Amino acid sequence: MTILSALLAADAAPAATKAAAPVAQAASTAPAHGPVDSIIQLFGNFGVDGPHILIQLLNFSILAFVLYRFAIKPALGQMEERNRLIEKGLADAQAATQRLAEAQKVSDAKLNAAADEAAKILAEARNAAKAAVEAAKAEATAAQTEVIAKAKAAIEADRVKMLAEVRGEVSRLVVETAAKVLEQNLDDATRGRLNEAAVKQLAR
Repeated sequence: MTILSALLAADAAPAATKAAAPVAQAASTAPAHGPVDSIIQLFGNFGVDGPHILIQLLNFSILAFVLYRFAIKPALGQMEERNRLIEKGLADAQAATQRLAEAQKVSDAKLNAAADEAAKILAEARNAAKAAVEAAKAEATAAQTEVIAKAKAAIEADRVKMLAEVRGEVSRLVVETAAKVLEQNLDDATRGRLNEAAVKQLAR
């Protein structure tokens, strides 16, 4: 209760005590007129009257204004600020999630590109190694063929040389043998014919 209501209550207290006896006597002697009068009399017994109701309404209005100005309004402002911060945090989280998803897509694309490039390089290396092996094989085969051809040529040359030497030696032996058998010296023409005959025999 405020000071004003206290003063009004103090002023109204003697009057109420003075009027209480006649009212009580009248109430004891006079019958009630109706339910409305009974309700008014009941509120009057509890000290509820017009001036007190006005003071209480004024006090409630002042209290409501003070509460709204210094308690409810700041609390509402804090709630709005908190809601704004929460919405901003949610928006930032959603944006971060979207950026993360985009970064993941970029990373996956780079990884796929790197994998494709690595596979391409590996395939090129394999093809180059295969080509090098094939070239080495071909070179080795050519070298082997050349060596074999040279060896065959050398063998053939040695064979021809040996045959020539053998023929010469055989023809000489034949001539000498024939000369000894005939016990005569052969002239050059006869030796030539014998040599040719011996060579023909060896060539068969």
